[in-house]
Amino acid sequence: MAAKLVVLTPNEDGVSVQYRPCGERDVRGMQVRAVVDCTGVGEDPRASANPVVRIRLKEGRAHIDPLGIGIDVSVDCAIIDGNGLPSHRLFAVGPLTRAAFWEIIAIPNIRNQCAELAARLARA
Repeated sequence: MAAKLVVLTPNEDGVSVQYRPCGERDVRGMQVRAVVDCTGVGEDPRASANPVVRIRLKEGRAHIDPLGIGIDVSVDCAIIDGNGLPSHRLFAVGPLTRAAFWEIIAIPNIRNQCAELAARLARA
C-alpha cells in the first residue's frame, strides 16, 4: 500500500508501525515482525544513515560510483574498494548498486539480483 510512515516503535514482538495511507487523514497502526526499508539511498552515499556504508567508505573498502549515486560494484555485485579492486567477501545489492545496474529499485529486480548473487556464492 502507498502510505506515509509516521512512527516506528520497536517492541518485544517486533515493531509497532503507525502510518497514514495516501489520500487519507487518519493514522492507522499495525504490529509487524520486521521492517524493510525500500526507499533507496539518498543522493550522496557519504551522507547515508547506514553505518555500514559510511564505515566502508571511510575505511576505503568501498568508494562512490562514477555517477555519485551509490557505491561502485563489479558485474557480480562485489564492492570495489578505493584501489579499484573488487572484494571477494563484500557484496552489495539493491539501490546502492544503481549506477551499475540502474533499474534496481523494485522488489522483483532486487529479489532477482539477490538470487543471482546467492547462486554465485553457493558455487564459490
